[in-house]
Amino acid sequence: MNYFKQIYYEMRHHRMMTWVSISGTALAIFLVMTFIMADGIGRVELSPESKRSRIMNGMNVHVIGIESPTNMGSNGLNANLAKKLYTNLDGIEMISFVGASGASEKIGFNGVPTVKCSSRGVDENFWKMFDFRFIDGRPFDAAEREAVANVVVVTRSLARSLFAEDKVAGREIEIEGSPHTIVGVVEDVSPLFSNTFAEMFTVFNVDQQKWPDWNNWLGATEVYLLREEGVTPEAIKKQVETRYKQIAPEAEKDDYNVIYHLQPYTSDDLQSLHGVQNDPETEQHHRRQWLIYALLILLPAINLSSMTRSRLRHRVAEIGVRRAFGAKRTDIIAQLLGENFIITLIGGAIGLVLSILFIMLFSNLLFNYNISSNSLKVIDVRPEFEMLFRWGNFLIALAGCFILNMLSATVPAWRSSRIMPAQALSTH
Repeated sequence: MNYFKQIYYEMRHHRMMTWVSISGTALAIFLVMTFIMADGIGRVELSPESKRSRIMNGMNVHVIGIESPTNMGSNGLNANLAKKLYTNLDGIEMISFVGASGASEKIGFNGVPTVKCSSRGVDENFWKMFDFRFIDGRPFDAAEREAVANVVVVTRSLARSLFAEDKVAGREIEIEGSPHTIVGVVEDVSPLFSNTFAEMFTVFNVDQQKWPDWNNWLGATEVYLLREEGVTPEAIKKQVETRYKQIAPEAEKDDYNVIYHLQPYTSDDLQSLHGVQNDPETEQHHRRQWLIYALLILLPAINLSSMTRSRLRHRVAEIGVRRAFGAKRTDIIAQLLGENFIITLIGGAIGLVLSILFIMLFSNLLFNYNISSNSLKVIDVRPEFEMLFRWGNFLIALAGCFILNMLSATVPAWRSSRIMPAQALSTH
């Protein structure tokens, strides 16, 4: 206990140096955690995307003309192409076909003013792959998908906008003038969950799809694949690459080369994907991440090292007195490192709180929500705390700062402990 009292006394006695050191550590943690949390949003596993690490996306199509100067791409696939590439793959537990991009729908009923909302077509497997929280009713079933029934699932916000209540399963609405029945109501989904965000879900049947297909290749169908436990993304990609090679002769008849861009994509791939005509740069993205992490921790650590040396220079006389009264070198080093450890913990806690507040208050500066302007959702929707914070990420960042702080303090502490009492006292 006396040991901690001594550390506390020394930190209070050198307040300016202490708080400058704490501020440097807090800045390092703030920068690193802000970057980690912003970058990790695309991989976080929470309802309704709690299986995100096992889900892969088959989506973009890129074709280049063989004889002609054609160079085209689309965010979705032709429906038949989607089935050729992704059905009956080994190692896939479930497959879901959905509309590739959200639509804006006009909704009304019996004289109620029309509202607009974001909508997406999905099949029955979509509800099994993603764990939505149903407030009322149920999802689509296979029979409704087969019949392309006029049934919808809506979010809580849309239900309240239309009926001023949540329990609206069985109610009738009109979508673009066509009558539909609400069969279920789900909790709102954050726009940061790009796979599942919409305010209304309609029935999508890939065999009878009504979405546009512009030729035998480009279209508006997207595929979600749920890998079996233990199956690697590379094993799925190799199968799909083989299928791209198998369809090449058919594409050549249309004067096209269909380019394989390392599909289907993992959540990591999607983080580094820039456009439909490019491969994901996953490995380069990871290298850039680690470089940024290292710089964000290293630069404040360099400043902390100089501050530590300065702080110890002011304590040379104190160390000399303690040595004169028989203090061991190991005791002096342990106290100085203990002070640095406490500074790291305090600075880490401050930096963590600041990073969370910054992301929640200024999320519109960090994230592109890609929401239709007709969405009921506010464009600068705040991420939830559970989407941002992971103890593992914080402990890694804190450990990095602690190690660098220790390294920056160990050499000055060791040198200070070796000062002879007479030499220390003669300098002051």
